[in-house]
Amino acid sequence: MLKTVRLMLMILIITILTACNNNNQETTEKPENKKVEESQKTNEDSMDSNPIENSKKIREITPELVKDIKKILIDDASKLWPSFNNDDKQILLLNPSNKMAYLINNQKTDIGTKDEVIEYSTDSIKDTQLLVTPFQLTTFNDHPTYAFNLDFASDLYSDAGEKTYERVFKFIVHEGIHILLQSGNSVEGLGTRAETYPEDTDSRYYRNEMYQYLKEAIGKDKDEKINQLQKAVYFYELYLNSNQKNKQQDGFDNIEGMATYLDAKAYQMIKHPDATTEEINELTAQSIIDNFIPADQEQEKVLLMKGQEFYDIGALAIASAVDLNLNDKTILTASPLGLLNSQFGSKKAEGHQNIKKANADYYNSYNSKLKSYIDDIASKQKDDKYVAVRIPVTIQNSSVMYEDMIVEYQYKEIPAEIQTATREILLPDTRIKLNKMKSIFIEAPMEGLEGLENLEKMNPTMIMGYTIVFIPKKDIEFSQDKLLTIQRDDLLIFDAKYVEKDGEYQLLVN
Repeated sequence: MLKTVRLMLMILIITILTACNNNNQETTEKPENKKVEESQKTNEDSMDSNPIENSKKIREITPELVKDIKKILIDDASKLWPSFNNDDKQILLLNPSNKMAYLINNQKTDIGTKDEVIEYSTDSIKDTQLLVTPFQLTTFNDHPTYAFNLDFASDLYSDAGEKTYERVFKFIVHEGIHILLQSGNSVEGLGTRAETYPEDTDSRYYRNEMYQYLKEAIGKDKDEKINQLQKAVYFYELYLNSNQKNKQQDGFDNIEGMATYLDAKAYQMIKHPDATTEEINELTAQSIIDNFIPADQEQEKVLLMKGQEFYDIGALAIASAVDLNLNDKTILTASPLGLLNSQFGSKKAEGHQNIKKANADYYNSYNSKLKSYIDDIASKQKDDKYVAVRIPVTIQNSSVMYEDMIVEYQYKEIPAEIQTATREILLPDTRIKLNKMKSIFIEAPMEGLEGLENLEKMNPTMIMGYTIVFIPKKDIEFSQDKLLTIQRDDLLIFDAKYVEKDGEYQLLVN
């Protein structure tokens, strides 16, 4: 179960369980007495000093988001997935850049009518951790709450045009599926998601063939659908047997595939409110295909992006499982291709020569990129002009937005990962901001976690790992009180307590 616990803490992009951090709140967050529609009347002058470039766009789409998210994740949750029920859950959409927050499905009757939407000013929210965390399961006004910070979705607002609303809506639903539906469900095959250098080209070829046959199965009659699925399963078997890591990662097709399938279905439910269940299922499957973005855009345009494999393959496999009326409880936790294999078996397939060639060409170049990614960190680690700064990451600070690939690495003979991430880390005496910062992450031992039932009892200040950044020595300032400050575009640390140990500046939690 420890592997599943680590998933819950670090993998679900990333679901953090900070309910214990807020359970001791003795005060109720009091809302401002406004209606949802009034959010559009925010003073335009406030935008001049707003650090979020897209705050106006956020403000414009928020009222519709509130309405649609309530419909999908609260009112029609069981239509989205049969076992999904959030009647007793709240959803808190936060928009600190516009000083707005919306509590959806309010459960505290002394501040408003039960189940209604209540608008807050973020200035009135005392739990400031909510304002710097992308998304999390927390306790708000004494009730379990899925909190989502719209400011952290700002990259989705730029250059998205007409798809802006779709992308933001799906993002909220996607993380909500992880947090509200998948939390507590045990899924096998959850190893590291980090990439290994050099990338296994054969495995990537098998995955691309799987996707191609899964795509061919969509829209076919039952016999032809099963025929195409059996061919996909053939390459799935080759993939699993290619190396041990593939077996260890198998469960992520379920984790990300389910969330992707349901965020696509949710959007179709909003767009086509009068469609039948069968029509929604067909529209969902086709929309997953239509949103495919090829990795080889300058070539054949047939390859999955490496980071999208879990999402696209898992979602299309689930779409066919749903269409074939397989058991919804099994679909929720099973490996999608493993489930199709157990139901229909495999059939030898010839594959596609154009995919095989495109795959070989693409991953030759991709491996060069991986090597450069690793070499950049390795060179700084050896360079006397740089020094390592070790930052403790606690459970309450575990939420993170990854900006680039995650790659396996050995740091001082310790298994680690190279990450490029955006996150805020709160320590007792300082707040740290990483902005698309390349760093090393090392997991800390977390003994004594015997099962998911212990997660909410965990101390939010428990250290779950360490982020290690390499900084030019000239960029570090030291005060007379022996406090460390770094002011860079990619890293901000002010007056942090530290010790110098093992060639690192190690920041202190206490």
